[in-house]
Amino acid sequence: MQIAQRKSGRAVLATSDRHHPPGGPTVTRQVDLYGLSWSDRLHRLMAAYRLTQARLAAVIGLSAPMVSQLISGQRVKITNPAVYARVVRLEELCGSPGVQAGDPIEIDRVLADVTAATPTLTTAVMPAEARRPGEREQAIRYLAGLAPPAVLRSAAAAVSGTDLADLLRAAAGSDGSRPLG
Repeated sequence: MQIAQRKSGRAVLATSDRHHPPGGPTVTRQVDLYGLSWSDRLHRLMAAYRLTQARLAAVIGLSAPMVSQLISGQRVKITNPAVYARVVRLEELCGSPGVQAGDPIEIDRVLADVTAATPTLTTAVMPAEARRPGEREQAIRYLAGLAPPAVLRSAAAAVSGTDLADLLRAAAGSDGSRPLG
């Protein structure tokens, strides 16, 4: 990222519009939402996969101007969950040996797979049998350490009939078992 100085002495990003200061409100909001600015995230992807902004835009399903606006701090977020999922997938795969080695065949394969992907994000609850072994017990131990049994029982009553209520009662020891820990 290049920094330019205005006559006023104020630093600004060296972007096409030169109006978005590093650490300005838009970039700060990006970091608050995503942990890094879009400039950092997208430049890392472009370097790892040896892409131009236009090619990255095509892979993730955005227009090139939108990618440019994210990088320059003119836009805060990606509102399309499928596009965001493709970005995350590229980030996950950039650590693979073939991509890290710069293998053009592997990079092309990954880019083609991500481009063709139609991620579906859902809020469906994962069935209990699909959860990892020991996960419930770990949650019960964690909850038991957060509050006294009376508070846990009160919270369980507030969300009665839910899986959370069951966990809270187990942590309080009121489900016939003793709290784990």
